[in-house]
This record gives sequence, structure tokens and C-alpha cells, in this order.
Amino acid sequence: MSAKIFILKYVAQLKALNPKYDKVFELQSEKNPVVYQNRDELRLSFAAVADTHLPNRESASLNLNNLVLDAEKSGAGYDALLMAGDIADWGFHSEYKRFFDVLDNQTAFPHIFITMGNHDVRLFFRRSMKYLTEKVNQYLGIDTKGKSYYSYDIKGYTFIVLCTEKKLLEKASLTKEQIAFLDSELARGTKDGKPVFIMCHQAFKNTHGLPEVWKTGDMGNESDEVRAVMEKYKNVFFLNGHLHGGIFEKTLEVLNKENNVYSLSVPGYRKENNFGINDCGTGYYGEVYDDRVVFTARKFISGEYIEGDYTKFEIKLI
Repeated sequence: MSAKIFILKYVAQLKALNPKYDKVFELQSEKNPVVYQNRDELRLSFAAVADTHLPNRESASLNLNNLVLDAEKSGAGYDALLMAGDIADWGFHSEYKRFFDVLDNQTAFPHIFITMGNHDVRLFFRRSMKYLTEKVNQYLGIDTKGKSYYSYDIKGYTFIVLCTEKKLLEKASLTKEQIAFLDSELARGTKDGKPVFIMCHQAFKNTHGLPEVWKTGDMGNESDEVRAVMEKYKNVFFLNGHLHGGIFEKTLEVLNKENNVYSLSVPGYRKENNFGINDCGTGYYGEVYDDRVVFTARKFISGEYIEGDYTKFEIKLI
């Protein structure tokens, strides 16, 4: 690890202990409405966040609720919310209760996709999986049959959620059955040329600055196999959390240029991030058109746009 990355990473982690994380952010959504490239041609839109690490504090609940309020007050009209894991900080029931008290009572996101992160599973895997899969079933009106992975279509576009099936400290463990499920759903979702969106908490090996930015930050043993399955198909977009990378030159990775396969590392929501534009409360929203997918950074916690490099990506479909 270079000296620069070492300093940036550990200074950011020390800052996360600062009492300022009890600050409740004020919304500026009405001054900063969500602007799409072309609403008339827009086929689908969604917001993507990760790593809420929700503690049992009212301030954290209020800041999470700002995500919902920003969607409402900014006129976004999103079709879905993607939450890429580490919902809770310790996996305590009280933390999940605060999280779902916000989402259970909102109407801004008609569909909500959730996957578990390492903070959700490392202490209470079975309990967390049961509770969170029940919430997925409730939000999407499906039956995951007790599995932590699933897929769901919105307006003809397929979303696939991958998740660990075992308690691990940092990484994920995916069975052969889950990888076969991914292969099958990708074949189905891409057969008409439409893009498919995949979400998992952990990133692939050697992407987004790994392993230098985080020695244990990748998916784990199945990383190469899962990536190889994805790269067989065209117009596939993978979204992960876990890395708290902020918005910097490694935020978007090309996994397979020929097939137009990309990976987007979503910044952490609750805590200040490690690199680049490191504001807390940030994420990306996606716009899907017939010929392109656009990802734009937004500071959901305060309802503002973010200026700077790597805040907007436009990817042509093939």
C-alpha cells in the first residue's frame, strides 16, 4: 500500500469516530431537483446507495430518511432503490428496526432491492438473513424461498442481487447454485439486448484499486468465477459497496470492453469516504435509455449535486 493511500484511508477511518456524524443534514432538494438527460425517452431510473451502517441513533435515522425525502422533493420519480449492503453497523435488531422504520413508511421508491454486507452477517448471519429476506419478499412481492439471492424485473429490465450464503468477516461465499442462478438470469435478462443490473456488497478482485486500497475488500474465492459468468453477456452493470471509496478515478471499472460489462463502486452513505470526493451521504442514480445508461452522483443526504471528476458516467449500449 502506498504511503498516500495508507494516510488517506486511516485518516478517513479516524474521522468516522468524530461526533459530527451525529449531525442531521438539511435538505436542499427543492433548490436542486433531479435532472434527467431526457425524461421523455427515459425507460427506467433508480437510486443506488451502500453502507448505511445504521447505529441505534436518531440522527442516523433522520439522515437516512433524507434519502427518501430527497427522492420526493426533488421530483426524481425513481422506479427503485438499490441498497448494496452493510445496512447495520453490528447487525443488532434495534439497528434494523431504525432502518426499516424509514423504508416501511415511504412511497418514494416503489421497489427496493437489498443485499447483506459483512457487517450484517459477521455476528448474526442466520437471524439477519431471515429478517432481511422477509423484507425483500415484502417489498418486491416475491418469495426468495429463504435464499439470500434473487432477481426481479422492472419495466422489462432485470435486476439480480447476489449475497453471501455463509458468515464471513469481510468477504462473501457464493455456492455453485447461486452462480448457476446468475448465469441463467443473465441469459434471460439480456436475450432482447437490454442491460442487466447486478448488485453485491463486495467488489471483484483487482477492481476499484483493490487490493491496494483494502487488502480484504474483494468478494473472495468465487470472485473470478462470478466475473467470468458476467463477462459472457453484453451490457451488464455490476454495483458494489463495501469499499467506502468515495468518488475518484477508480469508481467505475471496465470489466469487459468487448461485451460492455462495467462495475460501479457505490460510495458509503453514513461515514466520510476514503478517497476523492469523500462526502458522506453520497451515491449514484441511474438513468436507462434504449441506447445508453447514465450514472450521476448525488449527495442524497442533503439533496444536492456534486461537482467534479467522476461524478457522471454515460455508457453507450451495444
